[in-house]
Amino acid sequence: MHIDHTNFSRRSFLGAGAAALAGLALSRSSFAEDAAGADDFGGLPIGVQSYTLRDRSFEKALDAIKNDLKLNYVEIWPGHLAGAAPTAVKALLEAHGIVATGYGVVGFSKNADANRKVFDQAKAMGIKHITCDPDPDSFDSLDKLTEEYGITADIHDHGPGHRWGKIDVIWDAIKDHSKGVGLCNDTGHFIRAGEDPLRACEVFKDRVHAMHVKDFKKEGKDWKDCGLGEGNLPLEKLMKWLLDNNFKGDLSLEYEGGNPVQVCQSDLEKIKKAVMAAKKA
Repeated sequence: MHIDHTNFSRRSFLGAGAAALAGLALSRSSFAEDAAGADDFGGLPIGVQSYTLRDRSFEKALDAIKNDLKLNYVEIWPGHLAGAAPTAVKALLEAHGIVATGYGVVGFSKNADANRKVFDQAKAMGIKHITCDPDPDSFDSLDKLTEEYGITADIHDHGPGHRWGKIDVIWDAIKDHSKGVGLCNDTGHFIRAGEDPLRACEVFKDRVHAMHVKDFKKEGKDWKDCGLGEGNLPLEKLMKWLLDNNFKGDLSLEYEGGNPVQVCQSDLEKIKKAVMAAKKA
């Protein structure tokens, strides 16, 4: 996924208004209570990372999530917003009956003022999780901001060769910091990096605030994005961990290939079957 290092303009942000800012700094909590059809997923708050639908506008992506995929949650890819004011984003979400569970991937640095702007934007949209690619010298700033705003900053693993590609590297970087600094477990990228996404769940435990559920398979020397269960992802075991731990964070299906709606429809059926099997196990 593309990492976005831009922010909304100051003018756009100020247009959010006091009402949009009130009462939205919430900690990791349930999105599932209002989900129609949540029982199909065992109460898990399944949504979509909107990068999956990057071939269309944000409004059309929301249309597909609501009408084609029958879901109520989205993690917003910054590339979909193109400087839109938080009020406009919230209006679109509300018109579609969709809750934004996260925002990212964005960069953080040691510039505390720049980092605060991202948290302000997330707060104005009612978002509880920011998926990020933070510089190593940003953590002191993120400690303060996550605790002040009640919004988590969750490191996105980016696969082989990336600074945040390995489980132990990420854990060593954040273990002595605020529990508001956690992990967005991108299962597909951990697979590509030769890591076990289930081990990541166990290492980070209650710091797994967000997850990108996707699969990859090896074709020759290359990895290829594929539908769930067609690659190396142990889907049933993953669903069991989520159910056993009563996961209520940002849980986003993601697919980086073509025909995203069709593939996601198939993936959602696989998730339902995996949830049923996990509940019986």
